Amino acid sequence: ARYQNELAGVDTELLAERFYYQALSVAPQIGMPFNQLGTLAGSKYYNVEATYCYLRCIQSEVSFEGAYGNLKRLYDKASKMYHQLKKCETRKLSPSKKRGKDIKRLLVSFMYLQSLLQPKSR
Repeated sequence: ARYQNELAGVDTELLAERFYYQALSVAPQIGMPFNQLGTLAGSKYYNVEATYCYLRCIQSEVSFEGAYGNLKRLYDKASKMYHQLKKCETRKLSPSKKRGKDIKRLLVSFMYLQSLLQPKSR
């Protein structure tokens, strides 16, 4: 269903997500479904959701090697975003726009901190 979504343009993302969760209910020790859920999550919430899924994959009893590369890619993105964040003047922004900037800063900072706390073994 995920590949149908990517290749054929058919909106099957929710179906693919459902299948991956079903796979986890059948074999919770296998990490591959978490890797696939991370791929499905894309860049939602500044990659926080995908990072969670990749970390769950890595911590699974039977992890998937590709998750390490996926996680590294997200951490590299977070580092770039963190260093690009400018301390902009938020007093001139409306409350809703200021809130949006604050949320982005929080999530990007969280991801950058996660990248710093991860072991560099891979």
